[in-house]
Amino acid sequence: MRPDGKLVIILLWLTASSPLSGGTAGREITVGVLAHRGADTTMEMWTPTIEYLAEQISGHEFRLLPLDLHGMRAALEHNELDLILTNPGNYVELEAGYGITRIATLKNQNHGRPSKTFGAVILTRTGRDDIRVLADLRGKTFAAVAEDAFGGFQMAWRELVDAGIDPFNDFSTLHFVGFPQDNIVFDVRDGKMDAGTVRTGILEGLAEQGIINLADFRILNRQVDNEFPFLRSTRLYPEWAFAKGRSMPDALASKVAIALLQMPDDHPASRAGNYAGWTVPLSYQPVHDLFRQLKTGPYAKTTRITLLDVIRHYWHWFALMLLLILFSMFFNIFVKRQVNRRTAELTKEVAERKRAEEESRKLLSENRFLIQKSLAVQEGERRHLARELHDELGQCITAIQADAKIISQCAPDCEPHVLTSANAIQEVASRIYEVVHSMMQRLRPGMLDDLGLVDTLKEEIDAWRDRHPDTLCQLTISGDPSNLGDEANITLYRITQECLTNIAKYARAQHVTIELGIIENQPESVTGSMDKAWIRMVIQDDGTGMDMKSHGSGLGLIGMRERVEGLYGRFSVVSEIGGGTTISVYLPLTPAEPATS
Repeated sequence: MRPDGKLVIILLWLTASSPLSGGTAGREITVGVLAHRGADTTMEMWTPTIEYLAEQISGHEFRLLPLDLHGMRAALEHNELDLILTNPGNYVELEAGYGITRIATLKNQNHGRPSKTFGAVILTRTGRDDIRVLADLRGKTFAAVAEDAFGGFQMAWRELVDAGIDPFNDFSTLHFVGFPQDNIVFDVRDGKMDAGTVRTGILEGLAEQGIINLADFRILNRQVDNEFPFLRSTRLYPEWAFAKGRSMPDALASKVAIALLQMPDDHPASRAGNYAGWTVPLSYQPVHDLFRQLKTGPYAKTTRITLLDVIRHYWHWFALMLLLILFSMFFNIFVKRQVNRRTAELTKEVAERKRAEEESRKLLSENRFLIQKSLAVQEGERRHLARELHDELGQCITAIQADAKIISQCAPDCEPHVLTSANAIQEVASRIYEVVHSMMQRLRPGMLDDLGLVDTLKEEIDAWRDRHPDTLCQLTISGDPSNLGDEANITLYRITQECLTNIAKYARAQHVTIELGIIENQPESVTGSMDKAWIRMVIQDDGTGMDMKSHGSGLGLIGMRERVEGLYGRFSVVSEIGGGTTISVYLPLTPAEPATS
């Protein structure tokens, strides 16, 4: 879709309104115009346009310079042109050769009908029954403007090639008559030439002046287009381009483009140049396509060079190349021997590395087995110690409380100090029992055996909330993690216990979330496992976080990691200063069998 003209004007105005770089003030701007109708006609047509630009862009002097094709290239070669107005074919060549850039496209005025594109007409006389299609032109005479005339020959040349006609070999005569193009029409009408080509609009203009009758001409390869108002035989191409040279500052070129786009269609400068204003620069890709197909312009073929010419001119390079090839052959033999020797060494190293890896896997399996056994022994000792505290020390404390109560009840009123001591003994015994009960819970929570993991975690979290009311702690359960086994239960409980303790001591968190559930798919961090279901626990806080480089190997984290990996699980910690901490635990529901010692 073509960009909206008003939007382009606004954007160009914004660009041009920025301060110009130094050196643009008071600049003389040279505008080179292709003088295809002669210097005098060019000055007459385009001087009002140059004067309009000088009025719109104050502080600069604009100079019009009529040039032919050769002069245009020479001026750009010496960097003498700031702005260029030329036909689309010449523009594409100059763009490729000298880096000019289009800033606007001409809207031509053909007898009251404006158009941003144009084409060419291939015509013959109506009475020529032997010429009805382009292929019939083989062996005929043909008139055109010039070989490098874009609308006066090259457009038609492309269509002729598509029809299988080589105009330089298949015509009996290819006559380049130059300007004006009206003479080509007259030569065809008068029978001097069998056929010819002119740019679109020429025939209609001559007919409106009463000079010719359109009925006297047959249009070959006629293209029907309701939006294009003129007879044509070729594709349509963009009109003349107004471009800037490489030395023209972008800000100043933007001002020129704005002035051109804002020019009214009926401005005196437009009438003098016989055009209807300007539009945003169109795409000149169709011109590139024409040149590429015809292998002309910037795509012209280079001179054909034979293999013998190459050898004659570059024999010393070929000799050097032969020496290099011989050297390369011997070098390759040497390298191949070295590669074979090194390959044998690498094969041996790989075998040794595989043995080392196998030994490492065996040691890892044994290490996991030892960790698992160590944790099992540790939990067993804790369970035994908790039971001893409950059975032995608990009974003693209960007995002390009972005796103290009896003493308090039997003490006479005359001995108040005995009653006070008995009450003190009861209070101290109650405190000792609370401490012992807390120790038993930390050593081995009884609820874990009686009610399972979920209720034990809820109890632990409720107790933690009571101790830390300023921190919000949420527990989320998904799936049914109620039958995980004793090892998984105690591992998840201990990790939760350790994390909550660390958060209370160091994190200063406002919010803690604990997620526990069953996932059916293998987690991304776990590879090489065939387990279909996993236990997943994620503990996350928004606290101060920690520097993993200096604190990522603390004893607490190491202990948690050993517990998880001892059950063939995966443990990870993500934390950064000020960004909180996230601890993730994955345990397989059916862990692999541990290695035996």
